Amino acid sequence: MPGRIASLYRNMNIGGKLLVTYILLIVLPAVTISYISYQKTSAMLQDQVVESTRQSFEQANTFITYKLNNVKDVSSILYMNRTLNDILKKKGPGYSLKEQIDDYQTLLDIIRSGQNSREIYSIRLFVESEGIFSKENSSILSLSKIRGEPWYTEMADNQQSIYCRPTYAHDYGDARGLQNIVSCIRPLQDYDFSGSWLGVLAIDIAENSISEIIERTNITHKGQVYLLDDDGKVISAADKSRLGKPLEQQKELQAISGTSSAIKMLKTGGKAGSILIQKQVEGTNWRLVAVIPQEEILAQSSQLAKYLILLFIVVTVLAVLTAFGVSRGITRRIRLLIRHVGNIEAEKWNLKMRIDSTDEVGKLQQHFNRMSESMRDLIREKYQAEVAKKSAELRALQAQINPHFLYNTLELIHWMAMKHKAQDISEIVGRLAKFFRLSLSKGRDIICIRDEIEHVRTYLDIQNRRFSGRIDYSFEIGEGLDDISTVKLVLQPLVENAILHGIREKEEKRGRIRIICRRDGDLVRFVVEDDGTGMTDEQIRRITLESQSGSGGYGVHNVVQKIRLYYGEEYGLHYESEPGVGTRVTVVFPAIPCDMPDQTGQGGDGSGDQSGGKDRGRSADRDSDQDSG
Repeated sequence: MPGRIASLYRNMNIGGKLLVTYILLIVLPAVTISYISYQKTSAMLQDQVVESTRQSFEQANTFITYKLNNVKDVSSILYMNRTLNDILKKKGPGYSLKEQIDDYQTLLDIIRSGQNSREIYSIRLFVESEGIFSKENSSILSLSKIRGEPWYTEMADNQQSIYCRPTYAHDYGDARGLQNIVSCIRPLQDYDFSGSWLGVLAIDIAENSISEIIERTNITHKGQVYLLDDDGKVISAADKSRLGKPLEQQKELQAISGTSSAIKMLKTGGKAGSILIQKQVEGTNWRLVAVIPQEEILAQSSQLAKYLILLFIVVTVLAVLTAFGVSRGITRRIRLLIRHVGNIEAEKWNLKMRIDSTDEVGKLQQHFNRMSESMRDLIREKYQAEVAKKSAELRALQAQINPHFLYNTLELIHWMAMKHKAQDISEIVGRLAKFFRLSLSKGRDIICIRDEIEHVRTYLDIQNRRFSGRIDYSFEIGEGLDDISTVKLVLQPLVENAILHGIREKEEKRGRIRIICRRDGDLVRFVVEDDGTGMTDEQIRRITLESQSGSGGYGVHNVVQKIRLYYGEEYGLHYESEPGVGTRVTVVFPAIPCDMPDQTGQGGDGSGDQSGGKDRGRSADRDSDQDSG
């Protein structure tokens, strides 16, 4: 994707590039600054809310701790009251009714004295049912009423001095009616440390008195503050429907439950969710928890966001207008320059550009005018030089032997040998004529592989007759390669080297040549193998350097130069050899069909020949037919 964008930008006109560049240079900083300002402002607002909540939590913690400490103090006073302890130990037949009535009044006085604190809503004493005062059912109740409750077992297993039961609704049966209360419960034990219980003391705190503290803690409109017990259930909250229930953020609360104070950001569907703030109430397992929606905090920065958006729109409009004006002023003069370049292409040399400034474009206009004058003079000189060169070439061609005359003469000798029944002479002259005709190839440099194979096959036939059949040769041509193009006269110099420098240097003067042509993906590989004398690594390095520089044999150097000229520097020859075993030469070039134009502009079928060459070819063919007839 980045490469595609870069390519699109490169191909864009200069006006578009300037427009895009100006917009990016102005808009991107504006967007970046606006975004950073918005983020920083939102973070500051969030930090302020968190810090304010922390301070409110500290104050609420002080109030709740004070309230619970009063409850603990009252419970300790009642726990240590010897009169209360002695009354609760009385039982049996000797406990008279009058004494029970007196003790009942004493118990009420003790309970009422503990209720003088404004932090305590009510005190209830649960005792065994033997005494008459257990029937009071208001301040003094029977212990049997609570023994079956689920919290009773938790209270009995509690290791702390006092057990606080979570918020629940209790009907007092009097004018107070049904109230939401938090009960701090403590068992009363005998002074003899026997471990037996004399009763259970429950000190009730009105949930409303706690929720008033919590409501003052909440500093946002949509935020909620809760007082939770050790199990994560709500003890007190502004929303009374949540009492006794766990929060939805129970898992998140468990993750930070081990800390006395913590903050956690909650996400909802990948978007901003809520801020979770926790504070442990000192001396208890209770926790103050605030759940503040982040959208409420971010809403406070919405006004800033509106101003930033307005600023972004204004800056963008100004950037576009400025970029458009600047780019149009620059590209107008560049378009005028392009128009004059078109005039030069149309060979309108007398038109000159009007120079209207001394800046870079004005200097470019000056240089363009000078360049057009230089080009006009150079073309005139080049034309005159070409005319002189063509005249010299024509004179040189006239001094050369017409190649068609040569192989037409060979054809004449071939027919004369047949007439005199000199069969060997006839065959060798016929093959020589065919070899020469294939070598000329009507002036083409690019031919089909089948013609190249036929050319080297003819050459091998001639050489084999010369050396009395001492050369065995074979061809392995891959399927579909006949119509692939190649530079002509590639194989013949390699085969000639294999015969003269490989096989003919053997003691028995006899050997085998194997010619392979195969396709390897988008490449074609010619391989010439012989079982001659072979070469050392040093000889291979020397031959490779000579073939590249032309200081050695001309034939192989010509092959290397032609392949690199037509196909590129990465193609050429590769030698493999072992002394006494033989040599293997590999030619590599791209696979291009015969009907495709080569890199020089010539077609594989000779379509790139000039008309004069074609006419000469047809004329030569007619001459050949007439001579052979």
